[in-house]
Amino acid sequence: MEAADFEAWGKVVVDRAAELILAAIPAAQQPEPGKTARRSLAGTGFISRHLLFLQPDLLAPRALWLYVVPAGHSYDFRPPHDRVGAGLMHDAKNELSSSRFAAGMQRSGAFTWKVHLDARHEGYRMALKVDPESDDPGTVGADLSEQVLQSLQRIGLIEPPA
Repeated sequence: MEAADFEAWGKVVVDRAAELILAAIPAAQQPEPGKTARRSLAGTGFISRHLLFLQPDLLAPRALWLYVVPAGHSYDFRPPHDRVGAGLMHDAKNELSSSRFAAGMQRSGAFTWKVHLDARHEGYRMALKVDPESDDPGTVGADLSEQVLQSLQRIGLIEPPA
């Protein structure tokens, strides 16, 4: 798949996941949608979006980073594969502490501390292997959002649906 086609596919994935996740975050937690954008790292494009919200106690911010990267990208993991992923961060620029206790990640769900292929980048991540040639981007976005929401509920960052 050509880079431009991969990025268009990735934009649909990220937008669909963001739509579903934002709908599940209570308004009291002040969810902010951020913008989906094409970014470049080491000359390779990828799709990225940050969703911002407050913890349920409304005292601390959190950011959810949604992204789509081609195999071998700096933000990919071993073994290299096309991936969609999510990172849980303090805010859009700062990672949570690697200490599970300090980060409030005692019950982390599918988020685990991972080091990307470029070891300068690490944090609490979850990622799904994808095949953009055959996977429907809307379905992949829905799958990603489902896993993210289950994890956010397990961590206690959002309430489960009634």
